[in-house]
Amino acid sequence: MKKFFIVIFIIISVSWINAQEVKVNKGALSVDGCLWVQYRNTNDTIKISTFARPNAFLGMTANLTNWATCRLYIDLANTTGKPAYDLYALLKPIPYLPNLTFTFGQFKLPLGIEVLTKPENLEFIQYSLIGRDPIRTPKGTRDIGFQVAYKNPMFEATTALANGEGRNILQDADNYKNFAGRLIIKPFQKPTIYAGVNAYLGKYVSGNFHRIGVELNYTVSPIIFKTEFLNIKDGNTEGNGYYAQIGYNWKWLQPMFRYSALKYSAVDGINEFVIGLNLRPLNENVKILINYKSEKISNSLKQNGFLTQLQLAF
Repeated sequence: MKKFFIVIFIIISVSWINAQEVKVNKGALSVDGCLWVQYRNTNDTIKISTFARPNAFLGMTANLTNWATCRLYIDLANTTGKPAYDLYALLKPIPYLPNLTFTFGQFKLPLGIEVLTKPENLEFIQYSLIGRDPIRTPKGTRDIGFQVAYKNPMFEATTALANGEGRNILQDADNYKNFAGRLIIKPFQKPTIYAGVNAYLGKYVSGNFHRIGVELNYTVSPIIFKTEFLNIKDGNTEGNGYYAQIGYNWKWLQPMFRYSALKYSAVDGINEFVIGLNLRPLNENVKILINYKSEKISNSLKQNGFLTQLQLAF
């Protein structure tokens, strides 16, 4: 284990200092990382004031050939003994269809804007009410399985079959496989303007479930606008939720606002708004996020307070 961390340190140092790829046989190895350090000051039934270090992600992507890529993405701050997030191979085996890809292993399911946003590119410290598990997915947004995707300037279509047990669970507990799919349309042929739908369908011993989502993204500098709607069903338990967020890029400042709501039959109705200010002196590489959150369950105030986060990424 000590040797492993020494190798990781050397790779990071070479990548950061030289800002170039490391050669691996006939391919290349690129390294990326993201460290989060937080301070929370919230007022619930118990006042909380604490420092926290939620994640320290390290990723390595090996481009072995022009049609084969391997990806490893782990959380060095994980204390559960299951640090792997992504661990997959991505293939482009058909030369005349370079936009068609096949993914094998453990990967992020194709389930909407929040799920597919890279951690360092998130505009808020916490996910919206519909972006948190088990609301977004019963057992996590990463899973082990097989995925097929096709992308072009006008649309993207992705389908996946997964065990449904979540990340780092190496074997399916039953014979059921879950289906995830996403289709987005880009009418202006711009990758940051699109509308789409996504679905996650499956079955556990306790019964059938589904997540049906609708999404809209309009990010054209300096405007940021994103919204998603989610229909939820777990057996006989049903619900709906949504969020809408808007922001503005002004030099290295990024003011943000998000409102999200959730009505789920297993819990009371929840409403939340977050006011944020992101300071980005070096874009996403160095970012300070300051959020004020107010969350209500029914008509009673449940939680409010400040969250701050320092982000270092490369």
